[in-house]
Amino acid sequence: MASGAAAALLLLAVFSALDRAETARSERVDWRAVSSLSASRGYDAAAAYLDARLAAHPGDALLHYYRARLYYEADLGAEALAEADKAIALGYAQEISHLLKALVYGRLYGDRARQFELASKALAYDPTYDDGYLVRAEAGYALRKYGPCAADAAAYTSLQPAETDGLELSLLCLEAQGDSAGAERAGRAILKLKPDSHSALWRLGRIYAGRGLHRRAVKNFSEAIRLSGGRPRYYLDRAASCAELGDHSCAAWDYASATDWREISGYASYYYLLGAAMYRAGELDQALGAAGTAVEKAPADAGNYELRGRLRAETGDLAGARRDFLAALALEPAREPELRPLLAGGPAKDAP
Repeated sequence: MASGAAAALLLLAVFSALDRAETARSERVDWRAVSSLSASRGYDAAAAYLDARLAAHPGDALLHYYRARLYYEADLGAEALAEADKAIALGYAQEISHLLKALVYGRLYGDRARQFELASKALAYDPTYDDGYLVRAEAGYALRKYGPCAADAAAYTSLQPAETDGLELSLLCLEAQGDSAGAERAGRAILKLKPDSHSALWRLGRIYAGRGLHRRAVKNFSEAIRLSGGRPRYYLDRAASCAELGDHSCAAWDYASATDWREISGYASYYYLLGAAMYRAGELDQALGAAGTAVEKAPADAGNYELRGRLRAETGDLAGARRDFLAALALEPAREPELRPLLAGGPAKDAP
């Protein structure tokens, strides 16, 4: 889940350089006109528009770049690469064409090493090319080159100080690198530019939770939830911090909110956490339901049976509790010293 979250939070930027104001020489075509046509009348109309101009001006490198860009936006990687290579061979639009190839390899094909290489080539043509640094930083993050990623993200921010894209990647890379203070500075800088950035608030909350500052973390998570309308990861992280603070009711209902989301509801581990939190909060009916779901989703996990057994014992279903404890013992015989008193009807002690 963490990596998915992380992947989900790469914050794929709309790179301004791909919308640069260069204009094709033939009848002064610019990308904004092509993009507007594609948005209003569809890909086929925009493609026909460019193809007609390319038929009249086959040596116009920027028109080939525009055609490549249109292919890229239609997820047609091979065609986009072919047109970008034509633009490069004509000796013009080198940096934007190499960067477009970087995006094709990285985003369409998942080849982040090639993305990194081609973004570097784009920057070799133009070291002031802001989006070259951003695209290379994205590749660096995916390749776990966190130091170069942070450096590239900082370079982008120095060129575009009013934009948050570089700061967002800085936060990701510095956090992954273990530079908590640097990541916090990046997060605070994002909030100065974009006070309603719920993702920045959430990541700052994670930083505070990592330092044991759970009250501060809960405040951040709560604001992120308010601004976003709720995200499963936000609820899960606030639940964990609430549990650390001993606020079991907060933890229980946040786990319940998280499991309402499809990407969470398929995992037995989250139902276990929900059941244990509801147990601690004294909500035994909800706890039993969650524990039962955990057993259904992961019948080979002894902990799920143990949790349900404890809850059944708590509610007076001693026969059901005994069946669950026996199932847990069969799955993990090494835990007999711990489970045997439960089978004998001893005290259930604390919730898991």
